[in-house]
Amino acid sequence: MERWILIVCHERPQLADLQGEWQKKGISARIVQDAGEVAGELSGNTEYLLVIIFSDGRQYLPPLKIIRGLIKAPILILDRQYDSTEKTAAIKAGADEYIKWTDSYLEETIASGLALIRRYTELNQTKQQASSIISRGNLFINVDYHEVIINSQETEFPRYEFNLLCLLASSPGRVFTNEQLYRDVWGEDYLRDADNGLHSCLNRIRRKLEDAGCTSCRIENIRGVGYRFIQDTI
Repeated sequence: MERWILIVCHERPQLADLQGEWQKKGISARIVQDAGEVAGELSGNTEYLLVIIFSDGRQYLPPLKIIRGLIKAPILILDRQYDSTEKTAAIKAGADEYIKWTDSYLEETIASGLALIRRYTELNQTKQQASSIISRGNLFINVDYHEVIINSQETEFPRYEFNLLCLLASSPGRVFTNEQLYRDVWGEDYLRDADNGLHSCLNRIRRKLEDAGCTSCRIENIRGVGYRFIQDTI
């Protein structure tokens, strides 16, 4: 079965070497030049393993928004005007990785692209084991393997943080009382006077979700009742 990636770039003649390197990996690369071509291409084919967008400044935003709305494959952005603020904006807009577009970009592009494809493929394979995966926007929780992946990057969650996140994320919108959370997460380790333990654990989870750029979901406090997991719709 032929495998494809999609490349979005105005400077098509410069990409022959990149296409050749991907071909060596057994992957074909199709090139389009603007947001209009992106929409046309993806309307008939959403089976791409990866999308790479080459940009000079914020040129990546129009195609990025279209692509993220049409497919779930990872998106890699190479930007000549790279900076940390722009990286944050790109991740929040739906990119999975954002690196600097330099004259010697080939090696890093291939390495980053292959890593994203590997994670995406592994997630898809694991996702078929429905009971072991919780998928909420750009947040993936592999229950069996104790893994939390946000924007294709693994984030560490110790035992109680992981169990608490799994419980809340398993039922978006449902309000769990403090008592329920203590009983189901801490079990026999539950201490009634340890309210600060629950709040501290939730604060750490929220901070990790935010730091990892998880823009699709959040944990909301219902004053005097408990907490619920909210998955935002885009």
